[in-house]
Amino acid sequence: MRSPWWLTLLAAVIAAVASSMATAVDIPAASPSPAPAPAAPVPDTAQAPQPSASTPAAQAAPVTLRIGAFGAVVRDLQRELRRRGQRYVKVDGAFGPATRKAVKAVQRRLRMRATGVATPAVLKRLGIQTTRAAGGTPVTAGLTQPLPLGARYLRTFPVLGKYTYTDDFGAARHQGSHEGNDIMADRGTPIVAVADGAIKRLTRSETGLGGIYVWLKDTAGNEYYYAHMDTIAAGLDAGTAVRAGQVIGTVGNTGDARYGACHLHFELHPGGGGAVDPFSDLSAVDPAKAR
Repeated sequence: MRSPWWLTLLAAVIAAVASSMATAVDIPAASPSPAPAPAAPVPDTAQAPQPSASTPAAQAAPVTLRIGAFGAVVRDLQRELRRRGQRYVKVDGAFGPATRKAVKAVQRRLRMRATGVATPAVLKRLGIQTTRAAGGTPVTAGLTQPLPLGARYLRTFPVLGKYTYTDDFGAARHQGSHEGNDIMADRGTPIVAVADGAIKRLTRSETGLGGIYVWLKDTAGNEYYYAHMDTIAAGLDAGTAVRAGQVIGTVGNTGDARYGACHLHFELHPGGGGAVDPFSDLSAVDPAKAR
C-alpha cells in the first residue's frame, strides 16, 4: 500500500534537515594550511659582519721601511734619526742609502741587529707608530713623544728643501710690525702642515697682503698662518683634516711680496690668539739644526 503523498514529502524534508545539521556540526570546514614555523633568529654577527680578510681592519699591518719607501712615515723616521745624531740624513721623505746607513747606526746603538731596515720593532723603539691601511698605503699614527725636543707647538718644519730664515719677528714693515718669520726658499718648494689639525680657511686667489694663504688649526686649538704661497695642494678646503708633514702647498711671492723674493711668511697663534715669535719652535724642529 503506497504511503500518502504528504508522508513522502515530510520524510524528504526531515532527511534534508538532518543532512544539513550533520554538515554544519560534524563536518568541519577546511582549515588553512598551517603557518610555517618561524625562522631561527638571525644572529648579530650576520647583521653586522665581522672584519674578514678582505676588510681594511683585517688588512691593517705594521709598516716596515726599507730602500725605496717614501712618504710622511719616512720623513718622521729621518727627523728622528737626525735628532739622534745622524745629521747627514736629509729629511726628504725618500728612504735611500743614507737613511739605511743611519738606521744601521741607530740599531747598533740600541743593541739591535744592524740590518738597515726599519722594522716595526725599530720604529717602536724610536717612538714612531705606524700602520698600513687597505691598499698598502703607509699611514702615520704619530710620534709617541708629545713634541720634538725644545718645541712647544710645532711637530715639524713648515718647508721641505733648501731654505734660510732669521728671527725677524717684530721687525718694521710698511704695514706695521712683522708678526711672523720669513722662510726664504725657491718658488715651488713644498710647504707642509706643522701639526695634526684641519684647514680653518684658505684662498687660492691672490688677495690682500697675504696673497694665496692657508690658516691651519691644530687639535689643541693653536693656529698657524702660511702666506705668500704660490699654490695650495689639490683637495684641500676649509675643514679638511691634515697630518703633520703633509704637503699643503708651495712657496711663492703672492700678495704684497709679488715684486720680492719668494718666501713663506709663517705665523704662530697659540690658542688662536695673538701672534707670538715662532723662531724658537722653528729652530727646534729644523732638521738642519737637529742634534
